[in-house]
This record gives sequence, structure tokens and C-alpha cells, in this order.
Amino acid sequence: MKNKIDTYSLSQVSQMTGVSKNRIREWHVKGLLSQVEWIPGGTRDHRRFSQDDIKVITKIGEYQRQGLALKAAAEKAIEK
Repeated sequence: MKNKIDTYSLSQVSQMTGVSKNRIREWHVKGLLSQVEWIPGGTRDHRRFSQDDIKVITKIGEYQRQGLALKAAAEKAIEK
């Protein structure tokens, strides 16, 4: 049996990171969160986020609060 990786909803991630749902959606649409999983759900798909996604979102938010532009914040957050 495969190990199931815990994932989190958009609402949960927003609460955990302090980043608004709209902002997270925007970052995903812009391709800054490329690993986000899509789950089919009735009339629309739902985003599911891993712990790694949450770390990146948190870092982008922190770097933006420090004054970095979105692109620079995302690049810095994704660096390993």
C-alpha cells in the first residue's frame, strides 16, 4: 500500500500561512506554485497543497512583506 501524502485545501492553507485565498490562486495561475495538485470535484476542480507548497507560499508571503517584488520573492522562495 502506498503512503498517502497529506494535502490541504485552499482554505486551510490560507489560514496556515496568513496569505489570502485570492493571492494563493493568483500565484498558482501565474505558475509560481507549479506542484499544486488538482482534484476533480463535481462541477469544478479543487486545489490540494502539500507541505512543500505551504513552505513556498509562506516564504513568498514573507519576502513580499519585506518589500520584494512577486517574481523575486517567488524565485527566492523556491531556491533550495
